[in-house]
Amino acid sequence: MVRLTFLGSGAAEGYPALWCRCERCTTARQRGGRNLRFRSSALVNDDLLIDPGPDMVAAAVRLGQDLAPVQATLVTHPHTDHLEASTFFWRRKGFVGTALPVLDVYASRASINRITRHEGREIAAESIHARLHPIGAFQQLVITTGGEPQPDIRFPEGSQQPPITPLRSYEVRTLGASHAEPAMEPMFFAIRQVAGPEAEGRAAPPTLLYATDTGPFSEEAWTTLRALGEQGWRFDATAIDSTMGLGADSKGHMSLRQMAWHQDELARLGLLSETAQRHAHHFSHNGTPPYEELVAHLAPQNIQPSWDGLVVNL
Repeated sequence: MVRLTFLGSGAAEGYPALWCRCERCTTARQRGGRNLRFRSSALVNDDLLIDPGPDMVAAAVRLGQDLAPVQATLVTHPHTDHLEASTFFWRRKGFVGTALPVLDVYASRASINRITRHEGREIAAESIHARLHPIGAFQQLVITTGGEPQPDIRFPEGSQQPPITPLRSYEVRTLGASHAEPAMEPMFFAIRQVAGPEAEGRAAPPTLLYATDTGPFSEEAWTTLRALGEQGWRFDATAIDSTMGLGADSKGHMSLRQMAWHQDELARLGLLSETAQRHAHHFSHNGTPPYEELVAHLAPQNIQPSWDGLVVNL
């Protein structure tokens, strides 16, 4: 089975928010556990990372997650809660004791421009053992990971070799998100694994819709999703933006009501598998109740909230 791990599930300010003593933030601190949310990020299997945000170190330590096998990264947009450029800087020689595999980074040009600068310095892709691939909305990608390791030959002889992971292949469709300035080219992703041990013996490839930091889907996005359905895509799991919680509907994010409507519309269009796991994702303290109340609110709609450390098997 494909394994989707939510490394973070909060909005830009985190939950509880850093400087806030509102009732929801106070409750989250008191209850702890699933009420505590890092900024949103996710890991597919152990090799495909979505949104390397500012809480990567904290999330990896807290969850005991080894990120050394990651060989590809998808970036939704360059807002700092989804893309922390220093995440890549720590791949430089001197900060790791492992001969890292090459990391393929798929991101908009605005995101790549952030990655290649750190504290006023230009950073070469080679120095962070990466290949940078500019992408935009409504593109088709094939991402291959695993197989024989590709260590950086500049590491000294005898250094620990990079982790060996199974050969996998992912098909990705980038969809334009209703969020941020057009120049940032915000995106969300439809992903299915078409090769690798997790896909073997399956009647259909395991498939994920990861749609955070977006308002209501554009007509072009719905057209693309319907076309994917005609090609046989059926989502086994969804993670859809729910930033506004019980608050008002929004154009650049979604409320819980808007998120639930999108989940239902995906089902109506036949885009969900029979066993699809539907998730609300990316929560702000401003409108989202604490975890336990959120679970109760979403249960009648057959929707589950994401939480930091949640592992979903597709």
